[in-house]
Order: sequence, then structure tokens, then C-alpha cells
Amino acid sequence: MKFFDFHIQGRDHDSSLRLLLEASRLGYQGGVLVYPSDRYPALKSDLESLRENPELRDFEIARGVMINASDPRDMRRSVNKFRKKADVIYVSGGNLKVNRAACESRRVDVLSAPYTSRRDPGINHVLAREAARNNVAVELPLADVIGSWLKVRARVLEQFREILKLHRKFGFPLLLTSRASSIYDLRTPGDIMNLAECFGMESSEAEESLTSTPASILEDSGNRHLLIAEGVRLLPES
Repeated sequence: MKFFDFHIQGRDHDSSLRLLLEASRLGYQGGVLVYPSDRYPALKSDLESLRENPELRDFEIARGVMINASDPRDMRRSVNKFRKKADVIYVSGGNLKVNRAACESRRVDVLSAPYTSRRDPGINHVLAREAARNNVAVELPLADVIGSWLKVRARVLEQFREILKLHRKFGFPLLLTSRASSIYDLRTPGDIMNLAECFGMESSEAEESLTSTPASILEDSGNRHLLIAEGVRLLPES
């Protein structure tokens, strides 16, 4: 069983190396370095160097791209651009139309923080059903809890609870991540599972969000660029 931190924010080679080494020390066996889409070339060169580092020999590193889209059309264009290039495609949530487009797309891996800048969780029964049907994971970055205070923290925890209820009812994948940008943002897998209890997660659910769900996403992501629509898949070139 491997523990993954599925969202580590990469900035440059040195900071990414420090983050990955610290994640390994804290008990993770893998992680995803996530860069904004406009910095993908840096991600590609950094990743090759990091994977060759002997200190990370036993640590699985995946490449992720965060897409910040203004509307569904912009989202789909960016997803198509990066689908074959990245291991994991993230869509930054908040805009309800973009949230819906992400949940309806079989080429998206993760809808990140759909509640951003909202007072509701950013997904409802309709979107939850679509996310389950298309196997789109919803990411709950614990940085939004750890880095907030008082009313904001209480609202985020309530949004997490509502998303957890939808997850239990409809069965879309759920991810717990650090979204760490410095080593001080990282937490051990045990600490994250304990923190998840604050919004009602069972320990088995939290463990799944750190182990089998990330592993499943990485396993499936290589085929997502072949998916066109429900029941329709491109055949790989022989």
C-alpha cells in the first residue's frame, strides 16, 4: 500500500526537490508535482532531473497540470492541449460552469476545490452523478483548512462535509491532498487522516483517498486521451 500526496505545488527544481524529500521522510511513497499550465515546460525539465535523483529512487513522481479556465470552452481547449503531456489533469474549481464541464469530461482526472470563492460546495447531485459516471475525482486540499481561520475555516469544513455526503451517495473518487508549496505545509498521512475526522471522514475513507484512489487515477490516466464519449474510445496506433 502506497501513500500519495497527490498535489505538491512545484515552482522550481530546488523547491520541488525539498518538498519531495520531505514528503518521502514523512511517510509517502509517491506524489504529484503540479504546475500551472503556463509553466509546463519547466515541469517537464524539472521532472526528468528529479526522477534521476538517487535520494528519490524509491519515490514515485508523477507530473500534473493545473488548468485555470475562464469558461467551459477554455477548459476543454486546455485539457486537449495537455492530455497527452501530463500524467494528471487538474481543473481549478469555483466557477460553476467550469465545475460542471470538468465533471462531464472523461479527459479530466481531478476537479480541484470546487467550492473556491463560493459559499456552497460547488457541486450538487447532478454534478456528483456526472463525476461518478466519468470517474472524475474531487480534490479536497487540506491547505484550505490549515491556512484559514475562524469563519472561513468553519465554512470550508462545512463544504467538505457536503462534498463527503455526495461522495458517499454517488461514489465519485475523493482525494485528500496537502497542496503544499513549502515543507511546512506537508503533514504525515496519519495527521491528514486525523484531520479528516474533523469533517466526518472515517479512517478507512481517508486512507482510501491517500492510497487506492491516487493509484487508480495514475493507472487510468494513460488511457484518458483515448476517450471521446461514453462507450467510444480511440484505438491506439499499432
